[in-house]
Parts: sequence; structure tokens; C-alpha cells
Amino acid sequence: MDSKLMQQFVEENNCTFLYLILANEELKRISKIPFEIKKDLGKKLTTIALDHVAADDIPDYFIPEEEKTEGKMQDIIDE
Repeated sequence: MDSKLMQQFVEENNCTFLYLILANEELKRISKIPFEIKKDLGKKLTTIALDHVAADDIPDYFIPEEEKTEGKMQDIIDE
């Protein structure tokens, strides 16, 4: 794990708590990878998750919901 990279991320963004939440979500995602792939990673999953978050190399976990515009009742029924 590159602790300098993690330290730089936390200092620049001032969001330690968010960092840990994102690392936990990344760990959940990595844990779902098939065993054949995980065994070739070469590091502990927690270390990989922390590195991904520090390098900003993670997918969007929280996607905002799309707002539907209010329309006529017939438009809503047709959907």
C-alpha cells in the first residue's frame, strides 16, 4: 500500500471519513471478483481497496436518481 498516496489524498480532499467509506465499498466490490482472479492480485484485498480509493480509481457507487418530469396523466399511463 502506498501510504504517501493515501496521505496526499486525505490532505488534499480533507475527507478521512469519506475515504474510509469509499474504501469499504471498493472492498465489497473486489470481494465479489472470482477466486481465480483474486489469487493473482498479489496483495491483500484491503490494501488493494485503499490503493484504488487513494488513486481515485474506483467506479461510481452512488449514482443520483433521475428525476421524472411531471406530465399529463395520459403520459404517465402510457409509460
